[in-house]
Amino acid sequence: MRDPLPPGTLLGDGPFQIGELVGQGGFSLTYAATQGNWRMPVALKEFFPQGCRRQGQQVVPDHEADFHSGVDSFLQEGSTLERFYHPGVVRVLGSFRANGTAYLVEELLQGITLAVGLERAGSMSLHRMLDLASQVGQAMLLVHAAGLIHSDLKPDNLFLTRQGRYVILDFGTARSGHQQLRQREVSPGYSPPEQYERVPLTPAADVYALAASMVHLATGSPPPDARARLQGEVLPPLEGLSEGLRQALYQGLQLDPRQRTGSMRAFLASLGLEASPKSAQGGLPGFEALARKAAHSGGVYALCLHATSARLYSAGRDGFWRSWSWPQLELLHSQKAHATPIHSLALSSDGTYLVTGAQDGSIRLWNAHAPSGEGFPLLSEGPAVNSLAFHPSQPVVAACLINGECCLVGPTLEKPNRWSAHQGSANSLAIDPGGVWLATAGDDKAVHLWSLPEGSYAGSLLGHTSRVQGVRFIQDGGGLLTCCADMTVRAWELEEKREVRCLRGHKGMIWTAQAHQNLVLTACADRCLRAFRLDGGRLLLQSEAHEQWVRCLAYDSAGQLVASGGGDGKICQWRLPDLATC
Repeated sequence: MRDPLPPGTLLGDGPFQIGELVGQGGFSLTYAATQGNWRMPVALKEFFPQGCRRQGQQVVPDHEADFHSGVDSFLQEGSTLERFYHPGVVRVLGSFRANGTAYLVEELLQGITLAVGLERAGSMSLHRMLDLASQVGQAMLLVHAAGLIHSDLKPDNLFLTRQGRYVILDFGTARSGHQQLRQREVSPGYSPPEQYERVPLTPAADVYALAASMVHLATGSPPPDARARLQGEVLPPLEGLSEGLRQALYQGLQLDPRQRTGSMRAFLASLGLEASPKSAQGGLPGFEALARKAAHSGGVYALCLHATSARLYSAGRDGFWRSWSWPQLELLHSQKAHATPIHSLALSSDGTYLVTGAQDGSIRLWNAHAPSGEGFPLLSEGPAVNSLAFHPSQPVVAACLINGECCLVGPTLEKPNRWSAHQGSANSLAIDPGGVWLATAGDDKAVHLWSLPEGSYAGSLLGHTSRVQGVRFIQDGGGLLTCCADMTVRAWELEEKREVRCLRGHKGMIWTAQAHQNLVLTACADRCLRAFRLDGGRLLLQSEAHEQWVRCLAYDSAGQLVASGGGDGKICQWRLPDLATC
């Protein structure tokens, strides 16, 4: 008897709190859990093979050597799955050791396994069965291309989400084809004959398992066990299916792997399904395009939205800043502000004042609603200004510069407060909503925290492998989003200075990101606008937004509207679809 951990148990030095048991297999127990101070929902998968027992919280192995080897394989499963970014493969977010065993942190899926679905509703319609085969088969093309065999495809390990997405679970027995399987790693009815022997497996083993699962879905019962079939038991007649589909399933269930359909691609083709591998992102829904406005010659470099006053502000390479009605995107004002490109904009919290920072190092303050003249000069020249932010409660503006310095400027300050923040360029900064912390990001791959108003060093967040291009506070100042040239966006919990999520799927440097509740929007040099779930790290939406790079964005959560600015000089407006269906 494998006793689950009681609800409320803390693991991983406190970041994870165990909830109810939601699944169990031959090698593991899976719990619903929450992560960190933000209490993000996740699944925790505990390595706990049958035959082991629990003593306190510790997992006590049945055979010491096999168990420790299994723990290593389990952690290898996690590192393998972290490489996959496909909607049909369960998303693994991390791993750790505790209680004498190991745990995988996974996205918490909402829905049911096909085994439960069969119990509740019986056999599946032909249309739905082929949809399953298409989604699972496409995911398995990726798995096989990585040199891995799942070796345990069956209704228990195929999950249907509430959005209609089929996800392959439990890669605990996945391994490269040359590795051998112990006899207990079989599933009668779904495992081919060669899996009962200590021989290498090929993709044909997964073809057999998927064909067997389809037979179960079509008839309500799995095929006879492969060993029984070797003794003469025959496959059931597949009534109600076309001759072509019956032959494809029978060919996929050939006992001799040399006679069986040898690849997942060939099996999909035999079913009449798309057999060419699709991009993991190719089938994603996109943003709804609403409007496109020519805004700045040479590129839009910055956007600021003040939803309360219904105004969007933009700036760009042409040295102008402009204001637009929101969401109509009618031009309200155009102001030549600098002789060189404007790299950054910032708005005061009440939307009254606007500050602009340019390539020539000049910083100017403007009345956002009634601009006149040349604005109030806060700095006249110097190293290029990369990023600006208003203090939420003081008449002070923070700026970061291309020479690695940061400075605080304002009409009430006698002189700028400057300090060296980064080796190389300081690319981005943000001030938390309470005005206590300043976060900066730079070419030195680091994110630093500084206490305000003195600007004294308060710690660093390290983990990116290339220059960090963007930084933004989230979770009411308790967290930080960082955007990087390593093509990742990372979310950090500031109290523990710990990375809690890494969002992948970009094909270029990410310029900026914004978060609202569980949604993260990103603007990328690969010309795409994307939306992610923060808790599960899952890519939800993707649209090619501009003809060149996407550098800036603004989000109106009330209207589910997004504005993006790109290298084509345009501002584009988008609406988010219903994310419950994504």
